[in-house]
Amino acid sequence: MRQDPRVLVNPDALENLPATGKRRGEVIAFLKDLSVTGESPGDFRVTGPESHRAFQVSLVAGFAVTWWADLPVNEIKVVDIRQIA
Repeated sequence: MRQDPRVLVNPDALENLPATGKRRGEVIAFLKDLSVTGESPGDFRVTGPESHRAFQVSLVAGFAVTWWADLPVNEIKVVDIRQIA
């Protein structure tokens, strides 16, 4: 039986979210759902300049959430959350 991947979030990324409110709640809900939807692509993809790794970017409640699925170890890693200007 396959287990849903674990979602790991860089704590520094969370500092860009508001302390409370609807938008924060929507982003947190998205992060929780990534364990189920993480094999689906984000809204677009970017490539890291140093690592050449493909990162997915999902747009959620006015924020860009950057993440990648590390499926060999059954994890999804959220590396950045930034407010969209």
